[in-house]
Amino acid sequence: MKKETIILEIRAAEGGEDSKLLVKDLLNIYIKSSKINNLEFKILEDREGFASIWIEGIKAKNIFKNESGCHRWVRIPPTEKRGRTQTSTITVALINPNNNLNFNFNKSEILKQYICSSGKGGQNVNRRSTCVQLTHIPTGIQVKCQDEREQKKNEEIAYKRLEEKLRLIEEGKFSQKVYEIRFNQIGNSERSDKRRTYRVKDDIVVDHITEKKCSFKDFQKGKIELLS
Repeated sequence: MKKETIILEIRAAEGGEDSKLLVKDLLNIYIKSSKINNLEFKILEDREGFASIWIEGIKAKNIFKNESGCHRWVRIPPTEKRGRTQTSTITVALINPNNNLNFNFNKSEILKQYICSSGKGGQNVNRRSTCVQLTHIPTGIQVKCQDEREQKKNEEIAYKRLEEKLRLIEEGKFSQKVYEIRFNQIGNSERSDKRRTYRVKDDIVVDHITEKKCSFKDFQKGKIELLS
């Protein structure tokens, strides 16, 4: 069977310091789950309030398919000295690592024109068509270059400038797409916007989408498939 690759992003949401601690707790659970399911993994980032883990192997997507969303934890935080129960939330987003920016600078979609330069530069610049104007036909984006005295050099510069403009536009679209994917999975990160509830004292975990329950102690061992 073909190996599958995913990236899980875990973020602190509501709950202050305890929410940040829970990010590490859930990261450790995902590491345990990867090990017992013979999956390869690599921690990409692990800092206060955020962690991301790369996971690869047979059925990796299926094993972690129910993890995206808002995770609500009801527990006594390790830092709580008076033994008070606190409700905190963290969010999990499942990212497809193959969902990369696909930018192709196609020169066949560009209209190239040579025009007379204007301004300083002497008779050679003003009389000859040394200024290069490029127009990207699909978007109408246009650049001009008359920086150099030679037409060829201006053309090279103009192409670089147009390519950079188009790349920035595509990067903006890609960033928005990734943001929408994350937002659709985690919502507003509010306590009421939950995927799962962990009631640690009662030793129970409830998945509100699959409607499955399991022991928190079992889940803590990495047996996340009990909620599938």
